Amino acid sequence: MAANSQTPRFPSVAASSLWAASLLAGLCVTVLLMQPGCSGVGGSTAKAEPAKATVVAFLEAIKRGDDAAARGLLTKLARLKTEELGISVAPPVADTATYSVRDAEVVGEAEDLVHVGTTWTDVDGDGFKTTENVVWVVRLDPEGWRVVGMAMRVFEDMAPLLLNFEDPEDMLSKQEMVAQEIKKRSQQAEKDAAARTARGASPAKVQ
Repeated sequence: MAANSQTPRFPSVAASSLWAASLLAGLCVTVLLMQPGCSGVGGSTAKAEPAKATVVAFLEAIKRGDDAAARGLLTKLARLKTEELGISVAPPVADTATYSVRDAEVVGEAEDLVHVGTTWTDVDGDGFKTTENVVWVVRLDPEGWRVVGMAMRVFEDMAPLLLNFEDPEDMLSKQEMVAQEIKKRSQQAEKDAAARTARGASPAKVQ
């Protein structure tokens, strides 16, 4: 059967943080795949614990900037594709960054796919804290549980972004889309600010 995408359930988050920007610039992630006609098993189960452990190891590797270790926790195809394009799996993150792992949900009748909810908190140089809710997708492969993707909301008013470790071309296309959207919103914000300044500088009308 041909695979189709399924969006995991996760809370809305604010616009991208420093970590999210680094992620989109250097980290290739995955479209969420499962067989058509399958329904989620739902909930956090004992079967999901090994998948959660893989995510913890993956995030720890990202925190310490260990690209080799992080890449080793991807699926075989994802490792091959990211290596071919020279894509870093562990983008730089702040030393103060922290994460937590929330519930995991087993999906698919074969129970070989798990959605793992996580929260990543980052602080910029000015002390401004941002929090990202990210859902990682982990698949049971012959090598064991391996990261096959993730989903996160970059913009509040847009659908969650699904990126693909196993399809870097799709990832690069979406990376460009995000960059263009950020540029467009920045330009609009500048126009709005200029318009407000102009209105404030206009002389009051004589009654």
